[in-house]
Amino acid sequence: MNQGLAGRHDEANAIFRDESRFSEAHGWMYRDETVDGRTVLVSDAMEATPHNVSYIWYAPNHVRAFRRDLYEKVGGYDDTLTVADDHDLMCKLYQVTDFHHIRRCLYLQRIHRNNTQSEPETNARIQELTVQLYDRNVQLNALAWAKRRGLLALDLGAAHNKPEGYLGVDQYEQPGVDLVCDVSKGIDLPDGSVGMIRAVDFLEHVPDKIAVFNELYRLRAPGGLLLTLTPSTDGRGAFQDPTHLAFYNENSFWYVTDQNHARFVPQITCRFQASRLVTYYPSEWHRMNNICYVSANLIAIKDGTRNGGILAI
Repeated sequence: MNQGLAGRHDEANAIFRDESRFSEAHGWMYRDETVDGRTVLVSDAMEATPHNVSYIWYAPNHVRAFRRDLYEKVGGYDDTLTVADDHDLMCKLYQVTDFHHIRRCLYLQRIHRNNTQSEPETNARIQELTVQLYDRNVQLNALAWAKRRGLLALDLGAAHNKPEGYLGVDQYEQPGVDLVCDVSKGIDLPDGSVGMIRAVDFLEHVPDKIAVFNELYRLRAPGGLLLTLTPSTDGRGAFQDPTHLAFYNENSFWYVTDQNHARFVPQITCRFQASRLVTYYPSEWHRMNNICYVSANLIAIKDGTRNGGILAI
């Protein structure tokens, strides 16, 4: 549901309208609405897409209603969490049921000097845990979202460690492979029929970068996610394997997420928004051997789906 903003002046104990806003460059939208005779500034909640739910920053998390049986099914609140326990619960619920947005302002938030988010230490813990919860839940959230909408979930390079619930795609016929094809030359599936694509240790094996991204974009439904994990050129892993034919680091993804870079490559017809872009070592063994990976999670930008975060034009 949508949230109205109101403020409280402690000295006079007077309530006034709060005009503060999060940056509209990150997808926030606002409007005026009258609630209980008071004109307030309403924040119009974003759609419950996998990206928006996976980050507390963009999720409709303040007021929720859920059935007791579902609450118990997912294990309820995690009482080991001192912050972000509501975010954790919301992700767990999203993985078992759909969310429905009530497009009315049904409550007002009072903002004062003792709000939790005003405490620097508490807010810092929230920001840190938000990213951890994103990493833990985004794949499960995206898979559940896709299945509820009758969309496919693809695992590229499926001959190795295909998770349950995915249609396996690989260039060679092996156990776990459902579709045998060269992705850069096209997958025989309709436009917009895929909600979730997993590409772990895959992109580095496909030499035609432009063709593969254009094809993965064609397949994706609006708001669908592409989750990639690729050895980065910032370490040794990108070059050590003789079967690697393409090379990536964080900057490589600028050309599919930022039109300022894409315009120099007119063959690129896809448009993505970065959901997460980070370089890290998956394990201590990877760190010891200087094999870092770039994780690039990308949202297909189609049909005006509104996702939180910067959309590079």
